[in-house]
Amino acid sequence: MRNCLVIMLTASLVLLASCAHQRRWANVIDWEELDFRNLPTRADYPDAGAIVLLDEGKMKILGDDNIGLSIFTHHRILKILNARGRRFLNMAVPYHPGASVDKIVARTISPDGRITVLKKDNIFDITFYPNFVFYSDRRAKLFTLPAVEDGSVIEYEYQISIDENTFWHSWEFQNDVPTQISRFTLVNPSEWDVNYRVYNLDIEPWIDENPGSFDDTYVWEARNVPPPKREFGMPPERETTIRLALSPAGVTSWNEIAEWYALLSESRMTAGPGIKALVAEMTANIEEDEEKLRRIYEWIRDSVRYIAVEIGVGGFQPHAAEEIFTNRYGDCKDMTTLLCTMARKAGIAAYPVLVSTRQAGMPDTSLVSQLQFNHAIAYSPDAGEGGVWMDATAKGCRFGQLPWYDQGLSVLVVEPDGVGEIKETPRDSPEENKRILEWAVSLDSLGNGRVNGVERFWGGRAAEIREQLMISSPDGHRSWIESSITDRCSGVALDTFTIDHLEPSDEPVTIRYAFDATMFATPMDSVLVLHPGSISTFDLPDYFRPGVRVHPVRFAYGSWYELNINVDLPSGWVMHTPAYRQAVPSPFGSAFWEGEFEENTYSCRMVYLVEDEDVMPEDYPRFREFLDHIRRGDLREVIFRRNKKD
Repeated sequence: MRNCLVIMLTASLVLLASCAHQRRWANVIDWEELDFRNLPTRADYPDAGAIVLLDEGKMKILGDDNIGLSIFTHHRILKILNARGRRFLNMAVPYHPGASVDKIVARTISPDGRITVLKKDNIFDITFYPNFVFYSDRRAKLFTLPAVEDGSVIEYEYQISIDENTFWHSWEFQNDVPTQISRFTLVNPSEWDVNYRVYNLDIEPWIDENPGSFDDTYVWEARNVPPPKREFGMPPERETTIRLALSPAGVTSWNEIAEWYALLSESRMTAGPGIKALVAEMTANIEEDEEKLRRIYEWIRDSVRYIAVEIGVGGFQPHAAEEIFTNRYGDCKDMTTLLCTMARKAGIAAYPVLVSTRQAGMPDTSLVSQLQFNHAIAYSPDAGEGGVWMDATAKGCRFGQLPWYDQGLSVLVVEPDGVGEIKETPRDSPEENKRILEWAVSLDSLGNGRVNGVERFWGGRAAEIREQLMISSPDGHRSWIESSITDRCSGVALDTFTIDHLEPSDEPVTIRYAFDATMFATPMDSVLVLHPGSISTFDLPDYFRPGVRVHPVRFAYGSWYELNINVDLPSGWVMHTPAYRQAVPSPFGSAFWEGEFEENTYSCRMVYLVEDEDVMPEDYPRFREFLDHIRRGDLREVIFRRNKKD
């Protein structure tokens, strides 16, 4: 009876505290660090749509040897300056099963101090489907701030309670608008070390240590933080924003992460009757392990659809191999699990590999966390020379080729016994990512041309073209080719075309076509003028015009682009422009042009090589000079005129 009374009294006190909190939000403005009467104005931030006045998160971890519960509280105050700031008024707070979102309070404070509180009836709980996830049990709390006008202040707070072994692992100090105060607090059991990194700003935490069974408190704070600078070709936001990242509590080595993932995945790698029968059939009478593995990889790549699935622990744990085999669909973890299962059934070692794709940003392997990664591929250490890396979700990649976004990365290879090894995935050289265009042109005296062309693609370029064209119809192929040609010439009328080696193979994707082009060369005062650089469509110089750079320039991959053009002139015409040969070398790549005239034919060759290393901001002026040299070379005019003897 006494215990019941204690529970009832505790519940009553919590309810009273909650009601008092609600009343306070409806009637009182008493911020400790902000003065409502002296907030920044639109004149202080003329380029911003809003200002984040205070952004604070607090994570409290409860537990001893294991995390029993984590509670994250987020409190935010913003001032809306104009219509551009109203995108901050609609809030979505996502959460997974095992977590709950509660204690949501929000209010709008008008410029004259009038307070409008968000009503509980206007908070909605919905199924939350990110665009890239097909199946998901993720949900979200939705609400929008009421009665907002320019100059209003909005304030909201909510709490997320998270069960079991996870907690809020990161905090971003930057927002898309200026931020006056950003703070993150971690309350952590004192027996657990806190491993963290702060990126792109030197922020040391304030620490309150309590040895023994008490909690330690860490506080990171940044003030007057500008919004991130957006630039073309910059690295992903994870590498450029001011942010804090934390290792999971109690985790200190990559072997622990590998052991965790092996515990989730190894039990799923059991070959059922369907897998056993197919592996036996496709590897019958094959002696070489590499050939067996190639057949397995190609079957999964071509037969299993990619569908992102996040149900329950499915954000990390793959489905059972036989289930994936039967359904013929799965996400990256599923396809990797099936590949490893089938390879092992064929007697070939194959391991899952955790990857952070290049679009997500380079992982920092000095900070141990499974949340460094967003993708899974497979690795067979014994097949081929130095092992074979495989991403079966990349439908345009041949066996032994990784898509560009998996290349040159530090990854975690997870062995069956839970041993983890950080390895580096291979990266293609720029010369391997090649595109070569060859045009044979018959030109008439009006500048009209009949063109027979061949384009060949290798490496990353070929994989991209394959993924784009494999799912397209013949009409789609024609439209793609017409668009590519129209960028180079005026008045294009495509006649015939063929595409060879569209299925992934060691052969280059080869596109042949014939077309007519009015004004292939421009008639002008009894001459014909040709701009070979316009045929190249090498437009990289157009994207880097600002004189100053904040972030590095990063390319998806280094590449080689080559054009060979032979123009047969009409009878009696010659090349008036002298033969030329020019090279522009640099640490960032190179360019080369060559043109000559022989036996009524003008021949030119243009080669552009772009290296794959980042261009650092301090090197950006020299990089722009290199691009300016390329632009000047591409502006070259080649003039043809009638031979006076004729």
